[in-house]
Amino acid sequence: MTSADVMDLDGPANFRDLGGYPTLDGRTTQRGRVFRSDSLSFLSDRDIARLRDDWGVRTVIDLRAGHEVEEHGHGPLSEHVRQLHLPIVDQTREPPQPRKLLRRAPKFQTLDQIYAFMLKEYADRFGTVLRAIASTGAAPVVFHCAAGKDRTGLVSMLLLGVCNVADELIVADFSLTEARMPEIVARHTARAEANDRLPEVAGQQYGAQPTTMQTVLQELRAAHGSVEAYVRGAGVGDETIGRIRALLLDDA
Repeated sequence: MTSADVMDLDGPANFRDLGGYPTLDGRTTQRGRVFRSDSLSFLSDRDIARLRDDWGVRTVIDLRAGHEVEEHGHGPLSEHVRQLHLPIVDQTREPPQPRKLLRRAPKFQTLDQIYAFMLKEYADRFGTVLRAIASTGAAPVVFHCAAGKDRTGLVSMLLLGVCNVADELIVADFSLTEARMPEIVARHTARAEANDRLPEVAGQQYGAQPTTMQTVLQELRAAHGSVEAYVRGAGVGDETIGRIRALLLDDA
């Protein structure tokens, strides 16, 4: 994976296709069917034309928390496609007043521990996202969060894992965001300064190091046996798994 795999758009700096990955059983994930991205809140007219007309995007799944959508909106593409808001977490920051029933991660020190918490605590939400991606008529589909790293990275891992893509390629897909973070932060900082507001994506405490996703995959398999077994435990059945594979894999 290189920067050449990132699609040239004015708004997102981390928009890419999940196609082009070989699988362990000799197939290939197909291009133009499922895309991952950072925020779509600031698309240009050129971006909209490319997504809607050139790539035929039909569905956008926004993984961000409610307060992120309230502050930044879904973006102008939502006027042209099916827009779904399926948040993975409830908050990405501490609320002004604590909510006793709010599920939040403890103060972990490592990103892989945060990811492990998310996968355990929000398995049902990941299952809902996977079912939406695989639903009839959804594709081509884009799913995204703010930076396209954490929530988006985990959904990508689950999709590629279900399709039997090798771990090293799943790790490479995740870690490509590391090279994109300076541009993501720069774009959001410039927009925020121009509008006298806080940026949607600011300086990141954590990057997207390969060891993070390597650890997540190892621990997921230790706990569940396989990515597919985790997905099944998240409420994704045979029919949906079959549709994911039919959507993403070639016909060989």
